[in-house]
Amino acid sequence: MIGKRHALTLLAALLTLTAAHAEKPYPGDEPLPLFTWGARIGFAATGTYLTDTRIDGHKISDYTQDTQVGNFGAFMFRFNSRRLLIQTGVGLNMNKSSFHFDTSDWAAEGTEAKEITCSYSMLSMTIPVQLGMHIINRPPYCMSVFTGPRLRYTPSKYYSVTYTGLDPYSFTDSPSELTAGWTAGMSIQIGRTFLDFEYEATINNISHKMYDTSGANPSPDYALSRKVSIISFSYGIMF
Repeated sequence: MIGKRHALTLLAALLTLTAAHAEKPYPGDEPLPLFTWGARIGFAATGTYLTDTRIDGHKISDYTQDTQVGNFGAFMFRFNSRRLLIQTGVGLNMNKSSFHFDTSDWAAEGTEAKEITCSYSMLSMTIPVQLGMHIINRPPYCMSVFTGPRLRYTPSKYYSVTYTGLDPYSFTDSPSELTAGWTAGMSIQIGRTFLDFEYEATINNISHKMYDTSGANPSPDYALSRKVSIISFSYGIMF
């Protein structure tokens, strides 16, 4: 028969073991660490939206945009609580797009209608500042949504543009080196790998007005203001 002292000793040992297991969460109950970081690569489809464009007094409202696919890479840094997150990082983005419209309605009798096309590409450094929420935070499975601004820096030497159909004039433009956009997205993480889906719309124009380089006199009355929207998909790894 177990003595009273032995029973108390066994009870104390069981209580200690139970308390230790009670303090240690079950697998899947431990949330993400306070700080995580990773790297990702992906593809980005860029569309163009004209906001204030005119050519010789004609306002452009009917046009066709050609969405083109670029690519990007980025490092990301995330501060986590059980429910909320703050996300930032730095990335390099190559974005390409074009748009075109015809001038049939402007053509005088006996003249040929023209189609005007603009194609451009830009390499930008981007820095997002995003606030989000964890819908699922039970590693190895996590799902989060986020939104916030993204700053985009585009040096002039990494921006190129081509206009066609503007003969006898020749035009170019220069980028707005610093632009801002608003983003919204979702991240799905399994273990150390994650997939991100994101949408971004720029707030200010990505370029300055058009400049005539043909030397025509008088200079033609042209203006172009445009913004972009970007849908991106990326694959990444948390370190």
